Order: sequence, then structure tokens, then C-alpha cells
Amino acid sequence: MGQLVGFVFASADMVLEIGPGGRVGFATGAVQRLLGRTAEALAGHLWQELLADGDVDLVDAALADLRPGERRGPFTVTLVGAGAGAGGGQAVNLSLFQMPQRPGCTAAALSLCAPAVNGLAVDETGLANREDFESAAAVMLREAERSGASLRVDLLEFGGLAEALEAMTAPDAEAARRKLAGTLRAASYGGLPAAALGDERFAVLRDAQRDDAALLERVRAYAGPLVQVSSGELTLDVHAPGESLRAIRYALDRCIDEGPQAAARSFEAALRQTVTESERFKEMLRAGRFELVYQPVVALTSREVRHYEALTRFEGGGGPAATIQLAEELGLVLEFDMTVVRTVAAVLAEVRADIRVAANISAYSLQSPGFVEDLLAVTEATPSVRPRLHLELTESHKIADLARANTLIQKLRRGGHLVCLDDFGAGAASMDYLREIEVDVVKFDGRFVQSLAARPRDAVILNRMASLCRELGMTTVAEMVETEDAARRLCDLGVDYGQGWLFGKPVARLPGLERPLGPVAVRRKGAVESWR
Repeated sequence: MGQLVGFVFASADMVLEIGPGGRVGFATGAVQRLLGRTAEALAGHLWQELLADGDVDLVDAALADLRPGERRGPFTVTLVGAGAGAGGGQAVNLSLFQMPQRPGCTAAALSLCAPAVNGLAVDETGLANREDFESAAAVMLREAERSGASLRVDLLEFGGLAEALEAMTAPDAEAARRKLAGTLRAASYGGLPAAALGDERFAVLRDAQRDDAALLERVRAYAGPLVQVSSGELTLDVHAPGESLRAIRYALDRCIDEGPQAAARSFEAALRQTVTESERFKEMLRAGRFELVYQPVVALTSREVRHYEALTRFEGGGGPAATIQLAEELGLVLEFDMTVVRTVAAVLAEVRADIRVAANISAYSLQSPGFVEDLLAVTEATPSVRPRLHLELTESHKIADLARANTLIQKLRRGGHLVCLDDFGAGAASMDYLREIEVDVVKFDGRFVQSLAARPRDAVILNRMASLCRELGMTTVAEMVETEDAARRLCDLGVDYGQGWLFGKPVARLPGLERPLGPVAVRRKGAVESWR
């Protein structure tokens, strides 16, 4: 028992001894609270009964890999039992230790925790898709930065795996694939499921110090001797999670197209490029090498200016949409959006009280912790600006949780800001947005305007959407209005306001403002105008 007691560490809430037959031989700690039974009653039960089904293959693979004196974990798993919570499970960190003086016996320490990654979806065999893997990797990178861990991504290809599985019976093939997924997860950092990049290619986030020889041997044992293994390693910089995540995306794309070795060869160059782009964008913000210009939004009936939209111009000739996307991927769009809001607030403090301006904020920023509070703190300094500073929510980063986004939007509206949903009808913006999110203004995607003459169906759709928005109490705006014919058609279709070169090109100064205010005072050579 001394070996088991020696394994207990301060943060463990429960410790078990698992015997050679997989049955619990001893338990101590908060057994009653966690499992709803006494430690004595737990003895003799199989350890598999204590964990969620999706975690059994992981722990089974980890136990099979243990040698006397070795440790594995911690893995985040779900404990099930009468005391495991109303949701049917409690997240715990599980660490395993093979006790050298007790052959075949393993000590398991379980500590209550909040899951590092919530709701990661996996398929029936326990593998994640690449999009969910990327999102989870972003969370784990931030966690590793706090804990000081070093991480890498292993890209693996098992040539002939699909053929080997095809030769098996369906139950045997599914069992082999589940064992493969469990083995990859047992080798991962924090027990994160591996990503399937096709039938034979996979990605695993791992501790950079772990050797992969044993992992590959176990995979060969499950899949058969004819499976050929190739791999590539991507060492990550946990202190630059944005850059690392962008490089991961690049490498996964290459792995899907060309295999793990080609992806690994190009990864280092991609990471260097990402770091360079990140520093360039940060320097652009510090030096103010972009400017805000203002385009009028007018009533289609009277042509009176309702408000102006603050647009951005960047240096260098690169597309503004690509620049914003880069900022999102690097995690820098929050700083950019806040810079725009601060600038617009300063401008509104200098111009006539009847002038209103819309500033764009990314849905990525909206969903980021603390962003809404920081924005309201900026405008709290001049409360009179709030009703005149509208916020236009762009959808370049798809909203994952509409209910939460609506809560944040209502907080902005209660603070006095009008909120507009931009580019409605394109990409992620859909009828679900109207069902779940309450805003003041809806701006229709410019493609509807540009196709009015050529596509009568678009005119019908636009008319129905405008009518629906009006019934829901929202005003409507159409962008990219360039001709009188388009303006007339839009007015007939029930759209309230228009924006486009027909009514005025973007200008550097608002009416009554003696000089431009913003990061850049004049337009520079090579600047690019955007609809953002």
C-alpha cells in the first residue's frame, strides 16, 4: 500500500488501484461524493464502469502502454456514477502509474477539473474532424502557454490501412478503428481526440517531449504488418498561439493534399511567414498605417443621410478582406476593432451632434471574453456618443453560439448602441440569425443589388426579406448601390436605406470636421478601399 500512498498527490480527489483483471482493488478519497457509493462497495468493479463510453478506449490504450515505474496522463475524461452530476458525468484529470513492486497493478489518481475543451464532437470511433480539432488545439495552446508545456502536432499516414480494414469483418474493422482512435488519444496532450484527415491520415496534438516509436508500434499491431507508417512533426510555439494555429491550419491542408512528410517540410516556412505577418500587422496598428473613411447611408425615398459607415483603407495593395481574415487568425482583430471604435468615438466627439457613424466589429471580437465590456468602457467616457455610434456586426468569423451572441448584442443595445447585422443573406448569415438575434438594422449583401436586373428571383427574395425585417421592427439597408435604376428598384422592393457610390464615395472628413481624425491622416499611395 505504500506505493499507492506515495502516488497520491495533493490535487487528487480520488485514488484507485486497478488490478491485473481490470478490477478495482482499493479506493480512497472522495469516492462517495464522486460515485455515490462507498470505497468498499467499489472494490471488485471493473474500471470501465466508472468512465464514459467514449473514454474507455483511451484509458485501455494508456494502460496497455504502461511499463513498471512509468506514468501516463493527465487525461481529461468523464467520470460517471450516481454522484457525477445531473448531466451524467463529471470531468476529471486522470493520471496513471504502474507500480513496480506490484506487477500488473496500476494506481489511478483522479482530480476534479473543468474540461479544457467543451463539447468536442467525435465520430462513432472517437475521432474528431479537422475543424473541431483546430478549435480544440487553440484552447490547448493557450493552456500550454499558462502551464509551460511544450507541444507539437504529429501528422501520421498509415498506408494500406483502408485496405486492411476492408478485409476485416465490419465488427472487427470498427473495433480496430476504435482501438486506433484510443491509441492516438492516449498519446495526445491532455487526452485530446485525434483528427481524421481522410481514411489513412491523422493529426495528433502531443507533448513535444514524448517519443512516438511505441505509438507507431501499437498502431501496427492493431492494423496489421502490411500497413506502412509515415509521419511528420510540427513543433509549436506555445507563446505565439495565434501564429501556431495558423501554421497548423496550413499544415493540415498540406497533409490532406500531399501527406504528412510534405506538410512537415513546409510547416517551418509557414510558421516563419505567419510570425512575420503577425509582427507586420502589429506594427501597422502601432504606427497607424491605415485610415478610416466615411461613406453615407441615405434614405432611398428622400436621399437624406441617415448615418455614415466607417470603412478602412490599408496600405500596400493587399485585399482588405484578406487583412481582416489574417487579423482574426492571428488573434489580433480584437485590437484592430477596438482601435476603430476608439477612433470613431473620438470623431463623433468633434462633429455635429446630429451625425452618426457605424463602426464595424467582427463576430470573432464580439464572442471574445471581455470585448463587449471593454467597448462599453470606451464609450462610457462620453455617454452622449453612444446613440450616435452604431455597431455593424460582420460575419467573417461565423458565430458559433447564437444565444450567447444575442446576450452580448443586447448588452450593447442596452448601453445605447444601435446594432446592425452586416452582409445578411451571404455565408453564415441566415434565417437562423433573425430567429435568434435581435438587432436594429439588417444590411443586405451587395450581391442581391448587383443581380437585381439579371436575376428576378433575387428581387423576390429581397422583397420578402425586407418585409420580414419590417414586421420584426428592423430597418433595412442595401449596399453597393451604384445606379439610379438600382435605387428605384430597391425602394419599390421595400428596402429603407441605400449605400453606394451613387450617393457618395467614402471621404476622409465628416461634415464640420476640420481635419481627419484617425490612425492615418491622409490616404497613402497603394491604399486599398474596403466595404468593411
